[in-house]
Amino acid sequence: MGLAFDAIGFLLILASIPLTFGIYKLVTKDDSLQIKTFLGEKASKYAMIGLFLLLLVPYGAIVLLPLILVLSFVSPAGRMDWSEHRNQRLVAVFLVFIMIGISGFMPIETPRSPEEWGEPFATENPYAPAWPASEQYTWVFVEMSNPRNVEVVQSLTIRTPHQTNPFQQVESSILISTLLDMQESRMRQAIDLVDERVIFPIDSEAFRLDQKGDAQSHTFRPSTGNVELNVWVYDCYTTSGTNPDGTKVGEIVVTGQSNWGGMAELIVIVRPISHEGLVSDPYAESFVNTWLNEQF
Repeated sequence: MGLAFDAIGFLLILASIPLTFGIYKLVTKDDSLQIKTFLGEKASKYAMIGLFLLLLVPYGAIVLLPLILVLSFVSPAGRMDWSEHRNQRLVAVFLVFIMIGISGFMPIETPRSPEEWGEPFATENPYAPAWPASEQYTWVFVEMSNPRNVEVVQSLTIRTPHQTNPFQQVESSILISTLLDMQESRMRQAIDLVDERVIFPIDSEAFRLDQKGDAQSHTFRPSTGNVELNVWVYDCYTTSGTNPDGTKVGEIVVTGQSNWGGMAELIVIVRPISHEGLVSDPYAESFVNTWLNEQF
């Protein structure tokens, strides 16, 4: 069913231009109006090509929509077309954004759930934003010999309406999450779970994430074969104490795999500052390898 919803989401975006044409023709009652010229000479064709490129261009709409708009203004003829066809072009741009937004609500596949991890502690996240659609499973692992070694692992699938190809899909999704502060919302559940199991308090309403440098390419070695992925590591700071800069209380590791169709898969590992693995296993390979063995 996932591929069917992927296709529906993409077709909704492609329908933006024909829908704009239908609305404009209905409002103007101009029977002579043609779809190939109502946005300007060849503009409808170029717009449709641009939308189809969502299947190929890394970062998808983040790159394509600004690029298309800039190119439509760079020449005198392009600026003249804007003055003559401004209303229908504005409607077309508005509908493209609306359809991208709607496609972000398409249902998604369930996250990977390795059998070795047992039943998830939670199968939903009350703090996760409603858009784009996502589903998240959460596990809590505590080392019996050292209860300070607490790890909260989250496996999730997330809709990527801005991009229907796998090229830099995880990277673009994390960029959007960072710009819109979605990461902090998703992390609140994990922070709460860690807080219940460590001796120092972590207020899930008063923390921030600081990325530790750029994403690093790392080769993981699951039993299915080596997999090279980009990995993001964040320092987690509590901001509820007396230190104005915040106090580091843990680290968060994020990595994932991209897919065709508009769905990315991510795994997130949250560990307190006292966890021994921050030094011995900085990329949480044991969890990521098990997760990679579980095929989507």
